[in-house]
Amino acid sequence: MSTKIRVGGFVDLSTVDWHGHLTFIIFAAGCDFKCPFCSNGTLIPLDSGEETSLENLQKRVLRNHMLLDAVGFTGGEPTLQPKPVVEMFRWAKSQGLKTFLNTNGNNPQLVKTLINGKLVDYIALDVKAPLSPDEYGRVTGLAQNVSSVVNRVKETMRICKEANVPLEVRTTVVPTLIDDEASISKIAQSVRDYCCAYVLQQFYPFEEVLDPTFRNIAPPKRDALLKLAKIALKEGIENVYIRTREHGLEKVID
Repeated sequence: MSTKIRVGGFVDLSTVDWHGHLTFIIFAAGCDFKCPFCSNGTLIPLDSGEETSLENLQKRVLRNHMLLDAVGFTGGEPTLQPKPVVEMFRWAKSQGLKTFLNTNGNNPQLVKTLINGKLVDYIALDVKAPLSPDEYGRVTGLAQNVSSVVNRVKETMRICKEANVPLEVRTTVVPTLIDDEASISKIAQSVRDYCCAYVLQQFYPFEEVLDPTFRNIAPPKRDALLKLAKIALKEGIENVYIRTREHGLEKVID
């Protein structure tokens, strides 16, 4: 019997989730963070989305197998459903496909399991804020055990570095919440020894944003993202990018 998974949807042919790759992306349901700016706020409850089987997802992958080169998970937070993630990645590898995981870093043990099993090729880690409990709690909407969360995010970075698995760090720039130079400088200092790339993403006020307050906030301008990206460059990160709705992914050069 095929393993079940709760999903909020999927993209048959994504060019934006893993730059340079054509990826079948699965939006896993459920998240253990409550970021007020979350664009997939409807996927936060563990019982959100719809239940489907890995077999159904695999059939969709096979329809476009000649075009695809990767299978990936995003969310929500895919590591809350470890069994289907492991099984889907194992199957993808058997089909000659690469694998991609976008995670909040709160489950380093699963990341280690995937790496040890040679089941993941590229990891994107969302670092929401400077890695201190106060700042992380404020941006993620968490009120308890935030120190443990921060430690697990750091552990995820260490695991990737020790295993030499490419790690892309992403921070969403959100006006009034996480958009100042000091915060980006602190994040860059914390991640520069671990990541192969740092991406500053443009917040956009989608209707599904978790906190209605943020649905009325204008997205940050491209120039503002460029200015913050240059802060990250000054902190020693070689590969810094910005991602906007208007221009997509752009590498920033000092």
